Amino acid sequence: MKKNEVKKYENFIGIDVSKETIDVSIFVGEQKKLQYKQFSNDDAGFGSMDKWFKKQEGFNYPLTLACMEHTGIYTRLVQKHLLNKGANVWLESSLQIKRSLGLNRGKTDKIDSKRIAEYACRFSDKADLSGCYSKNMQKLKDLLTSRERLNKALKSIVVTIKELKKIDKEQGMEIEMLNLSAIRGLKQSIVEVEKTIEEVIKADPQLKEMFSLATSIPGVGKILTIKLLVYTHAFTKFESARQLACYCGVAPFEHRSGTSIHGRTGVSKFANNDLKCTLHLAALSSVQHNPELKKYYERKVEEGKSKMSTINAVRNKLLSRIVAVINRRTPYVNIQLAA
Repeated sequence: MKKNEVKKYENFIGIDVSKETIDVSIFVGEQKKLQYKQFSNDDAGFGSMDKWFKKQEGFNYPLTLACMEHTGIYTRLVQKHLLNKGANVWLESSLQIKRSLGLNRGKTDKIDSKRIAEYACRFSDKADLSGCYSKNMQKLKDLLTSRERLNKALKSIVVTIKELKKIDKEQGMEIEMLNLSAIRGLKQSIVEVEKTIEEVIKADPQLKEMFSLATSIPGVGKILTIKLLVYTHAFTKFESARQLACYCGVAPFEHRSGTSIHGRTGVSKFANNDLKCTLHLAALSSVQHNPELKKYYERKVEEGKSKMSTINAVRNKLLSRIVAVINRRTPYVNIQLAA
């Protein structure tokens, strides 16, 4: 896990991305004069944007920091174009940008692009350039998203039929037969997607090694490992287990101030909920099937710890072990069993 080197930039671009257009604001030159223009979100629009940039005095792509919010697939084209031109691309969460700039009134695409450019200029020393996915990581992310959608569709059909059977068994059976082909098709598609995910990992030596190391830990399954690989950019986005725990929403924080406020220690709601949910399921499975963690869980509960706080401790243990094996590049070994 490597920390980004602090770079010096001369130009700061803020881009508000939508399906059809991109709104671009740029602070350029020593005077940091703001310029704005809208372009289409396609190759023709990017060509016009390049010509516009070249008209700006002192503009240079390698000395430019381009910041934009995470907006799914719509950022891909402009992100790829800027990287090919040699620009430094920073993908940041909209919540982070919004909170960092204080109270704001009014909202348009033009205003948003200006605020993003201002954010890039003010916080350039904190720019995280690791947000751009490699080809294999992007493929993994797309496959993972496809799997989630297939699972949601399957669950929607199965749950609806199950509820109908409770009320009207005969009608429920009929609907189930009518949907049988769709259910089988969805299940087969999920199998094919998971197979393709494994093939992508096996074809990449680095991903294959990390996958093997993480899954050597009891309680850490394939899906949790794949999600961690995707969301952490192959474990390069965070420097410690604590930072990763914060991202997953499982790191405990104190809540107190002075002599009057003494709240309970708890986790933050600002988290990657998808990763947190998968990690929670892994922790529940671990306290049931992993003798070591099961014993730990039972002991803590007997000592008076709440079940939820103990489960959260197990979630943190799993993350710490994952980070440890990745950093050491050696499989997990249970010291107690080895002894």
